[in-house]
Amino acid sequence: MPTPRSRPVVVYDGQCGFCRRWIARLRRWDRAGRLEYLPLQDAAAPVVTGLRRDALERATHVVLPSGDVKAGAAAVRALCRFLPGGFLPYRILGLPGVLPLAERAYRWIAWRWGPVGARAGHR
Repeated sequence: MPTPRSRPVVVYDGQCGFCRRWIARLRRWDRAGRLEYLPLQDAAAPVVTGLRRDALERATHVVLPSGDVKAGAAAVRALCRFLPGGFLPYRILGLPGVLPLAERAYRWIAWRWGPVGARAGHR
């Protein structure tokens, strides 16, 4: 069971250069400090999410204040609710059929640029 939080928590791969660059961008976008950030390598990540480490390694996760946990493109959509100007991407990702396409794009990007892709020589 995820640990309840007052702010959404973004759980990301702290050893992935691509992931760290996107977290840096997200921190700049999050000017009001509405989000918390936690690398999956932190011992608290499984406690906060209620997920095992191998599940956390598959995608970025977001734990919402309600306790819901979102992964991949669904996590991106959930984050948009908390960011300035995020209303439009949130709505677009909520259109019928868009989120499954976004999930496919997320998986391809993770395969191509994430740590798994890097180990396979896809960078």
